[in-house]
Amino acid sequence: MIDQVFNNRYRVVRILGSGVSGLIYLAADTRHPDCPVCVIRQLKLPTKNPQALRRLQFLLTHKSETLERLAQTNQNPEIVNYFVENKKFYLVEEFVPDHPLNTLKKKSGQQPKDDQGLIRFQEMLTLAAKPLEPEVESPLISTSTQTSIANSGNWEIFPEKALPKSTNQSRLKRWRLPILVGGISLALGLGLMGLLSQNPDREKAQEFFEQGVEHLKSGNVQGAIEAFDESIQLNPNNPLAYGNRGIAYDDLGAHQAAIEDYTKLIELAPSNTDAYYQRGLARYDLEDWQGAVEDFTELIQRKSNDDQAYYHRGIANYQLNQYKAAIADLDQAIQLNPQNAQAYAARGLVLGAMGNKQEAMADYTQAIELNPNDAKAYYNRGRTRFHLADYRGAVDDYTQAIAIDPTDSMAYTNRCQAKFNLGNYRDAIADCTEAITQNPNNHIAYNNRCIAYLNLKEYQKALKDCSQSIRIEPSYENAYINRGEIRRKLGDNQGALEDYTQAIRLNPQNSVAYTNRARVRRKFGDNSGALDDYTEAIQLNPNNAFAYSGRGLTHAELGNTMEAINDLEQASKLHLDNGRIDQYNEAQLQLKTLR
Repeated sequence: MIDQVFNNRYRVVRILGSGVSGLIYLAADTRHPDCPVCVIRQLKLPTKNPQALRRLQFLLTHKSETLERLAQTNQNPEIVNYFVENKKFYLVEEFVPDHPLNTLKKKSGQQPKDDQGLIRFQEMLTLAAKPLEPEVESPLISTSTQTSIANSGNWEIFPEKALPKSTNQSRLKRWRLPILVGGISLALGLGLMGLLSQNPDREKAQEFFEQGVEHLKSGNVQGAIEAFDESIQLNPNNPLAYGNRGIAYDDLGAHQAAIEDYTKLIELAPSNTDAYYQRGLARYDLEDWQGAVEDFTELIQRKSNDDQAYYHRGIANYQLNQYKAAIADLDQAIQLNPQNAQAYAARGLVLGAMGNKQEAMADYTQAIELNPNDAKAYYNRGRTRFHLADYRGAVDDYTQAIAIDPTDSMAYTNRCQAKFNLGNYRDAIADCTEAITQNPNNHIAYNNRCIAYLNLKEYQKALKDCSQSIRIEPSYENAYINRGEIRRKLGDNQGALEDYTQAIRLNPQNSVAYTNRARVRRKFGDNSGALDDYTEAIQLNPNNAFAYSGRGLTHAELGNTMEAINDLEQASKLHLDNGRIDQYNEAQLQLKTLR
């Protein structure tokens, strides 16, 4: 039942409970760009009541008018949609956090007395029996009543967390020959053992080599490098001296020097498969993804059952945006080692990038089951839940990530935004404040806290935070858009115009920035400039209902009645499709005036 989609639009997030007629769901509206959550109530059709069926048919054929009339009743939660599917009626309500929902379940053959869904359905059938009210002329409504676009989308969450870099511990575990046998077995294979007793330099070189290995084991990396330097100077043909010195360089972060040593090892001992693994890891750390792919491919050709080679090549392919190849590699890594939690987490990352968020969720969940202390897996699953509009689930996952790593500024920032979307503005502010405490240069946290203050109408605090976000990251366009909205609300239209213009300079593809700047241009009487901005906003985003609405009102003021009607009709449709009933009603009133 979870993830079932109703009406080709509403994806079930969880079951809240049941009423007399059926289940009550929490669902995400997938047609809305922000995927807001809503409540869906399943109700039985009145199949044995012809009069009720006729009224129901009236409701279905006059949906726009009915929703408008329902909106005027000021019910809470508001009914935003309804439909019939598989011989059942579904009522869609706005999701109001902490609202007392009817989740009573049948017990001992008894049914709940007060099923709110059934009550509301009966009220709708009664409403259908009343004639529609005649249209009333009304003046054009000022765009000052338009809901702020900035409040609906100009926040940001941090992206998925990258998989961990390779560590020296993994290199030591992987690098078996040099550490465990000190190069003696390979020396025998090269026919060098007899030379050791005959050549004092080689004998001394072997002593330095063994010292280097001991230093490496004890963590004295610099001492290890110095010992391997001496060994190589005395015997430049010992491949294991280069390999072990490469490990030491890697531990110091000198990955390019490590690559040079691994390359020399491969020249001297081409059959050493682990050398390709080590060089692949070093290239991975330098983000030379193509080089890493080449090394892990060479290793796989020589050793086809190496799950770590497939795992790391999968990550490198992901970084190269070669998603299908990455999935194939990670599938193979998991097949070879079903307990590889990191491979599941990595595959979740790739699936998310491909848009397969539900499959990504399943992989993150499997990674967490295999390793419950993986903070990054919780974080990434929380981010996926956020984009699926499961904000409560996102909060839960970010909370788990924070419990494992209480210093994670990114997790606090994202939990802040999830709480914001649940309407918990004060809690959101607390999380963003903690994120800033952990990282005073977290410009996203300042921006998100700015929006929370903006929604609480604490404009001076919001202004301060957005300005700080800009000081930290002067190229952050969202902070300019949000500060422009604050300045507009404070009456500083010139400052707002400057901020929107700067956002457009930073990103000429930002539809919201053009829409907001057009609104300010109208304030200055620059209708021509406003039309240009609204048109550009629509070209960038044909689903920008606010731009259609604003352009329609501008055309109306200029006497372009037909253009105004066309724009407002499109705005009305888009608002209704996205469940914005207030804006839909406003557009309808404006259309009545124009007609």
